[in-house]
Amino acid sequence: MALDRFKQALTALMIAAPSDPLDRDEYFEVTPLPAADGPFELVVVDEENGIFAALYLDRLFQEDEAGQEEVALLLPGYLEETFGLEPSEWVPTAPFDLGWRSREFLWFLEFSLPGLTPACHSDA
Repeated sequence: MALDRFKQALTALMIAAPSDPLDRDEYFEVTPLPAADGPFELVVVDEENGIFAALYLDRLFQEDEAGQEEVALLLPGYLEETFGLEPSEWVPTAPFDLGWRSREFLWFLEFSLPGLTPACHSDA
């Protein structure tokens, strides 16, 4: 079944999440989906709308700094290798305000998984 590996990782994250809404939001900001080490980590940025962010961990970038395009090209392969997500299964979304960004930032891309049901919940 499509999305199985991603759903397993998401379920593990959701089970460990606190039930208090404020604690839960903080938990998702700093706790990535369980995965093998790699140049990216995935976090839940909007649980209600099922929006995730892939954060590139290997370096910080200045705004408009060269090299970000190359990072973007690495993401599809990472998602496929780590979570079994084909490029057709995830869709980039409009940027969600992550709040903790500054002039130096980790490259990230926010995305949703239209075929993920339920969209973002521990009953996956």
